[in-house]
Amino acid sequence: MSISKTKDLLGQLAQLERTVSEFSFEELSADDAKILKGSFNTFRASLENHIYEPKKVAVVSSSIEPFNDENQEISQKQFITHISHEIRTPLNSIIGFANLLNDEKLTSGQHKKVDAIQFASNTLLKLINEVLDYSKISSGASNFETVDFNLHSLLKDVMFLCETLIVDRKIELLVEIDENVPKIIKGDPSKLSQVLLNLLGNSVKFVEQGFIKLEVFSKESYDNHCVLEFSVADTGIGIAKEKIDTIFNRYTQAEVDTSSKYGGTGLGLTITKEIIEKLKGDIEIESIIDSGTTVTFRLPYTNGKNIGASKISKKPFKNLKDQHLLAGTEIMVFEDNQMNTLLIVEQLTKWGCKVHANVSLTEGLEILDSSNVDLILMDLKMPTQNGFEVSKVIRTHQNDKIKSIPIVAFSADFTEQDSAACKAIGINDFLLKPYSLNDLMTIILKNKKSKVELEDFSSILQKPMIEPKETTVVDLNHLLKDCFGEIDMLNELVKLFKLNAIEFIGNVTIHLKTDNLKEVALSAHKLKAGFAMIKADGMRKLIVDIEASCKANKVERVKELYEVFLIDYPLLEENLTAELTLMNKK
Repeated sequence: MSISKTKDLLGQLAQLERTVSEFSFEELSADDAKILKGSFNTFRASLENHIYEPKKVAVVSSSIEPFNDENQEISQKQFITHISHEIRTPLNSIIGFANLLNDEKLTSGQHKKVDAIQFASNTLLKLINEVLDYSKISSGASNFETVDFNLHSLLKDVMFLCETLIVDRKIELLVEIDENVPKIIKGDPSKLSQVLLNLLGNSVKFVEQGFIKLEVFSKESYDNHCVLEFSVADTGIGIAKEKIDTIFNRYTQAEVDTSSKYGGTGLGLTITKEIIEKLKGDIEIESIIDSGTTVTFRLPYTNGKNIGASKISKKPFKNLKDQHLLAGTEIMVFEDNQMNTLLIVEQLTKWGCKVHANVSLTEGLEILDSSNVDLILMDLKMPTQNGFEVSKVIRTHQNDKIKSIPIVAFSADFTEQDSAACKAIGINDFLLKPYSLNDLMTIILKNKKSKVELEDFSSILQKPMIEPKETTVVDLNHLLKDCFGEIDMLNELVKLFKLNAIEFIGNVTIHLKTDNLKEVALSAHKLKAGFAMIKADGMRKLIVDIEASCKANKVERVKELYEVFLIDYPLLEENLTAELTLMNKK
């Protein structure tokens, strides 16, 4: 056969292989794809044998090496990891800009649209994480650790997280730990948390009223080992008997309409079972339709040693108003994606940081030498400038000032190999994209050169949930009584109040331009009765102060108070809408 015809045939063969791969991935199940690809490889090997050794008689069935499942699994894992990274990068921009937009002065309708964008983005992120998680666990690439940890503290934290998921439902969350269960055990706390949160999260999703109960028992105890049994029982929708045997299969849910009604990827229980089996445990389910479900799993552990007082844990900030701690922080950003660069520069600038971005390695080194940069944010997977290589140049620089600057890596995926490489180079910490504003603030404060005083940092991390600001609190219960319990009348009054507030904003904005305090005072006087009506006492005091300042002819004070009103009123309106929505549901 001529060289040109051979090349043409091999080119068509390569194109056919790509088409087969795309078809397998998009149209077929994993098992069917494996059969199709195996058949194609047999055909390809036979054809290549005729091209390169035409005189030999090919015995296809015996001479062709069997299809290598291991190579296919490696290829699939690499594909999933690559696609995960490619999706995370634009998703990081979507989530980041939605966060920034939420900080703007938006109408309630615009806030709802931003909330919808954030919800959809986080749902997509959860899907990506679960697919990647399943890929890693099933291929053995997921990291399992063995450390001493406080089981009782872990269970307390898990139940607290579940409490935050129960909204507007009469669900009792119960936990019972047998007295024989050891407090300190040795194993993988993160994987146990993941399993419990998956199971309890399912219960929260499928229970409308009743209870969810977590029980922990010590089933066996010998030498220095124990087998713990965990049980999650609920009064949810239940699972049909014929579905129990397949519920752990990939992408399986109890009923066809479950996904559309409750959401989810169908991978949660599959991942849970994979983790438990990797930890040498077992799991089983009992369920009755419309009565509830009980999931029981057992895991072996070694008794652990007492753990001393832990250091400050890395918890997310509860109050982004502590951003003043970042004011004046100088940060250099190495990021090749222009959208992500714009996003992070805007985020950091709003916090009062000085940011150096869009710099080459040479330019960056010059800035590091001449400025007092507190932190470097380094994208690891840059196509033109590999983040590992840039970090290595910085860490091996002859100038001690440059080589000692903290580096935080950030990327859309992070493997065990990446972790080892970061440690070897001397990269201080890692932030996974997409990240929340809390994550970004926490990691900067933790790692920047000019550290926040330990007392300040500790107090921030240990802050309780944010107390609502006085000027944003409302209470509609009294107004509902005044409406004789008529919810339609309440809806009309709230609607009228909102229109009055909009009118107030319009009038004050116009009259402050000409310092017409008489008209501003009149508008404030009209509105303060509305705030009294909805028991918004904090905001009513603010309006009274505006009126009094107008009468005292204190222009600057009026403008200052009005700025506070413009910031706090949208939050009050959100709380007002939320409370009204709850009342309409009852």
